[in-house]
Parts: sequence; C-alpha cells; structure tokens
Amino acid sequence: MSRLSKRPRADHQLTAQALRQRPGVWLVVGDYRNSVSAENLARRIRTGYPIGNRTDGTPYQPTGSYEVRTEAVEGGTRVHARYNPRKDNAR
Repeated sequence: MSRLSKRPRADHQLTAQALRQRPGVWLVVGDYRNSVSAENLARRIRTGYPIGNRTDGTPYQPTGSYEVRTEAVEGGTRVHARYNPRKDNAR
C-alpha cells in the first residue's frame, strides 16, 4: 500500500493577513483530507480559538470577523474564509 503524499501546510499568519487586506473576498485557507479536520479549523477561525499551540493564539483577529465555509473537493475538504470588518463593530 502506498502512502498518501503530504500536502503543504497552511500558513495561517499569511492567510489572515491576505484576508484583512481584501475584505469581503473569499480566499482558500487550505485543503484537508479529513472533513472533521476541515470543520474543526473552520470553527477555530470563526470563534478565534487558538490554532496549533495555545500560547500562539490565533492570527484570525478580531474574533468573530471571519466567515468560513467548507466544500468537498477531490481527495478531501477545502476551507474558504473571508474577512468582514463590519462585524468588528457589531459587538
């Protein structure tokens, strides 16, 4: 049995920065083999829960300013996000 090839890791700092520079535009965060992993990441982005090490926090700040969706793609699930700055002041 052959092993699945590794996928490139998502650079969340870079992705969050790109999203803030293009408010309202959906961008790809990354592709994940497992839909559970993709949904978990989507929840973390939406809620501002730390990604990776808890001490690192999340680059997707301010919390609640990101919308996230997932879609099935060949070989897994793709995560898309967009930044909505109007939600910053909605609290």
